[in-house]
Amino acid sequence: MSEAAKSGLARDEDWAHRRKLAILCRIAGQHGLIGIFGHISLRIPGTDLVLVTPGAGAEKTAVRADQIFVFALDGTILHHPGGDFPITIPAEYRIHTQIHRDRPEIMCIAHLHSPHSTLLGVVNRPIVPVFNQAFMFGAGVPTWDDPRLVLNDAMAADLSKALGDKLACQMRGHGSVVLGETAEIALMNCISIEENARLQIAAEPFGGAVPFPRAVIEDAMRLRGQVQVAKVIWEYHERKVVTDGVPL
Repeated sequence: MSEAAKSGLARDEDWAHRRKLAILCRIAGQHGLIGIFGHISLRIPGTDLVLVTPGAGAEKTAVRADQIFVFALDGTILHHPGGDFPITIPAEYRIHTQIHRDRPEIMCIAHLHSPHSTLLGVVNRPIVPVFNQAFMFGAGVPTWDDPRLVLNDAMAADLSKALGDKLACQMRGHGSVVLGETAEIALMNCISIEENARLQIAAEPFGGAVPFPRAVIEDAMRLRGQVQVAKVIWEYHERKVVTDGVPL
C-alpha cells in the first residue's frame, strides 16, 4: 500500500498533486529559477506527506509525476521513485520538511538558485518591492548568512528561524527559499522575486530604484490574495508546459 493510500488519499488525488509539482518544477526550470541543484516541495493538505522534486542532475524542465519523492514531515523518506538515472534525493530536503513543520499554513516551498536575487544576496543588498507584482515581499526578505548546503537538522532549523513568518529568505552566496500557501501562489512569488531583483539591479546605473511609499506597500499587501493573479499566471504557464509535448 502506498503512503498516500495509508493517509486516506485516493490514487487520482495523489497523482494530481504529483503532476502539479512536476508542472511547477518545469515552469521554474524554464524561467531559469531553479538550476540543476534547486528543488521544490508540495505538502499534501490534510496529511503529513511532503512531495519533493528530484535533486542534482535531473533535468528540471522535464521532471515527470513519476519522478517525485515522498517524505514525511519528520524527514523520513517514504518513497524513492527510482527509474531514470540519475534521480537523486535532494541533499537539502531538510529545508522542506523543517519549514513545512514550522509553517503549517504553507503548502509549497521552493529552494531557488535564481541569478538576480542570488546576486543581491551576494552583495548583501535587501530585496525591496520596486514593481507592483512584488508587493507581497513588502514585509521584508531576511537573509540567512550562510552559503553552505543545508545538510543537517540544526542548519535547517536555523534557516527556518531566519525566514520566520516571511514569504522568502535569501541564502547569501547560495540562493533563496520562496514560499506560497498554494503551488499557484508559490509560482507567482518565485517569478516575482526574481523579476524584482532584476529590476533592482538594472536600476543601479540610474541611481537605484525609487522605493514606494510605505502606505502604498501596506495597502497592496492587504489586498494580497483578493486578486486572482496567481491563478492567471499558473494557467498561462501550465498551458505552455502541457503543449511542450513532454509527457508528465
